[in-house]
Amino acid sequence: MKLVSGMHAVGVDDQSLRRTPLMTGPNRRMTLRLSAIRAASVYVALGLLIVFDLVFTPGFRNPFVVRSLLFEASPIVLIALGEALAIGTRGIDLSVGSVMALSSAVIGCTLGWGQTSGMALGIVAGLACGLFNGFLISVFRIAPMISSLALLVATRGLAQAMLGGARIDLPFDGVLAGIGQTTLLGFPIVAFVAIIAALCFAFLVRRTLPGRFAIFVGASSQAAMLAGIPVRTTFMFVYGLSGILAGIAGVFATARLGAADANYIGVQFELDTIAAAVIGGTPLSGGKVSVPGTIAGVLLLTILDATFIMNNVNANFAQILKAAFIIGALYLQRGRA
Repeated sequence: MKLVSGMHAVGVDDQSLRRTPLMTGPNRRMTLRLSAIRAASVYVALGLLIVFDLVFTPGFRNPFVVRSLLFEASPIVLIALGEALAIGTRGIDLSVGSVMALSSAVIGCTLGWGQTSGMALGIVAGLACGLFNGFLISVFRIAPMISSLALLVATRGLAQAMLGGARIDLPFDGVLAGIGQTTLLGFPIVAFVAIIAALCFAFLVRRTLPGRFAIFVGASSQAAMLAGIPVRTTFMFVYGLSGILAGIAGVFATARLGAADANYIGVQFELDTIAAAVIGGTPLSGGKVSVPGTIAGVLLLTILDATFIMNNVNANFAQILKAAFIIGALYLQRGRA
């Protein structure tokens, strides 16, 4: 337990500081100050972007724009939380976008069984994908990037095959139409779901053994194994949870779109979630998960996309500008990522 306690007490940033014994006095204070600036950079960038849009972007002050942004960002928040935890174990989950598409395809194929059953089966499909991914990583010791990349291709292909490459429109009434369009106090229901999920996730990471085990495994899997932490079970848990969240996100994305569409739902979402997690302060080197930073990263990228669209920036140039922005943000996180 002493080893576990020690690992918990030493975060990645602290480790990097302790590797430099000559860093004392002013140098250490300067390093800590720079680390604090980097940690806050995502919040500063988000605030500056919102101020810019309020002043210069036509129509951004419209409440309907805010509601639309929340509809767009909330499913991404869900899968970004799972992505952050996977990165916290020094892994990665490239399959989350495709799992969303598979969840949507399952809903489309099971509409005849009732919408509630379709939603449940869509989430179960996400769980199955996540557990299979965790099984490949923990039992066969396949690198997370390779296993999830294979799953990215396979699940997208499976989803497209299930729908025959077509799009299945949902009924205009029922549970799916309700969660896809209904708001509460002016905010989409999915936004409340994302907030509750984030709070539960923060509690999971900070207060529960599975969450702490994931952080320990990310800090050092060998040390975690020596400390008696069930590393294989932890991987299964982390990627299973990521799969469930992707399945739930697929349900909400399908409800919002009003159709099951494996060619559209979740496309390239894995890239945004990875960027959001890392920009938000979850280092690729593992050992740490920042839930507030991940949410801020998702909002930052979502609003950035909206900024380009609302200012009529050419879509091709917008992608280039977004990539440059992400590189700049990751540069600020150097030493942490």
